[in-house]
Amino acid sequence: MIPLVGYAPDLDNTLPGILTNCSAFIPGLKGMESAPSAQSGQLPALASAARGAAVLRKLDNSTRFIAGTTTHLYEAATTSWTDVVRVSGNYSLGSDTLWRFAQYSDQTLAAAKSEILQVSSSGAFDDAAADAPKAAIVEIANGFVMLFDVNDQGAVFDSADRPHGWWAARSTTTWTPSVANEAYTGSLTSTAGKIRAARVFGSAVIVYKDRSMYQGIYAGQSGWDFTLIPGEIGAMSQEVVVNVGTERNPVHIFMGFEDFYIFDGSRPTPIGTPLQKTVFTELNKQYSYTSRALHDRVNKRVFFYYPVGSSVQPDRCVVYNYKTNQWGRDDRTIEAAVEFIGAGLTYNDLGSVYATYNDLPDLTYDSSFWTAGYPTPAIFNSSHVVQTLDGPVGMSTMTTGDYGLDEQLSLLSRVQPQFLSRPSSASMTNYYRDNLGDALTTDQTVTMDSKGRFDVYRTANWHRALFNFTGTTVIPGLRADMQVDGLE
Repeated sequence: MIPLVGYAPDLDNTLPGILTNCSAFIPGLKGMESAPSAQSGQLPALASAARGAAVLRKLDNSTRFIAGTTTHLYEAATTSWTDVVRVSGNYSLGSDTLWRFAQYSDQTLAAAKSEILQVSSSGAFDDAAADAPKAAIVEIANGFVMLFDVNDQGAVFDSADRPHGWWAARSTTTWTPSVANEAYTGSLTSTAGKIRAARVFGSAVIVYKDRSMYQGIYAGQSGWDFTLIPGEIGAMSQEVVVNVGTERNPVHIFMGFEDFYIFDGSRPTPIGTPLQKTVFTELNKQYSYTSRALHDRVNKRVFFYYPVGSSVQPDRCVVYNYKTNQWGRDDRTIEAAVEFIGAGLTYNDLGSVYATYNDLPDLTYDSSFWTAGYPTPAIFNSSHVVQTLDGPVGMSTMTTGDYGLDEQLSLLSRVQPQFLSRPSSASMTNYYRDNLGDALTTDQTVTMDSKGRFDVYRTANWHRALFNFTGTTVIPGLRADMQVDGLE
């Protein structure tokens, strides 16, 4: 049995166990597996495209699900969106401006570069203070509200736009820098470029530019001290940096401008070797800032969505499992990504929310729709609808590498995946060629037999198989039955 090592289009296609291609097939904890579909739940479509979303947890452990568009902020109720735009009027985000969110005690914060920092304890948002900065990024670190890529709009620097600048404050209403106010500001100018991302890292914060990283630590009365991390590596946006560690042992996984990386506090290490060339060749670099990452905590996976060709919105996705160090694919077009925590429904709620049982959405029994407090990866699709990635499994495919030898003909008679979960139906198309540099020739397509095997009869130097699965499939490895069929 040859263990599958995952999607690896950049590696030698004769390496045992690699997948040269796949679709809706992602790395699980027990093997490669079919990806769940995206399914819509209680909430209707937003009025326009989602420009950011987050589920935020308050001190009493209750949650708020906030999503933003170019003109409004919305809060999710059980089956509807409530408009929580500020009383003074609509917002006006630019064409490439996004909302970012954070929770500071019981205050929900929303930041967009064109708007003064927004605050809401409940209901509608409002300006944090008349002199509060505008910022592209908001993060909470060591008890401070941290803002990055800022516009001071008159507070200190006479409306200076500082894409390399930062703020740190203990209060959302006090922004005059002083030790007494515990409000500090500064700029990161040792390296070129604007600040692209900032994520908490234990009691510190890691700040990302295009090709550099800084670690910020609170140094007491002297404020925040930022140190340049060695190397020329950065991140392309706030949305592609994910913290997969714990508060005591933080770990960032992120998408840089030419590779994927993991950072554990020492220096970033590349992890994209199996597919780096493929992904960054097809990436639409003009709109790389629209890329998104989504953390599936339960299954230890990170979904990286990115645009290709002429696409503006992300429409391709590679999936990394940081426990097994394997990759897969699950392509779809999205507007935003969010770790969704549903409010859940009880039988007492049903009558007030749905008139009849026929009105209930067509969901699986284990959908997050029914369960309160359970984190589920979710996306906003191109119709502005939030969908959880826990729907029924549909079609998935995987294509193996090449099995054989240049100097020896072999007879392939059977391929048998090691199914831990067997699909409801499956087929396999065999391909073959005499030299690795030749084009593949399509052979016969066979269906799976009752024991989960695929029988073929083909003599060639090299063999490759494309599998089409329907239904839940889990495969840690496969066996190809081959025997010598003469010498060349």
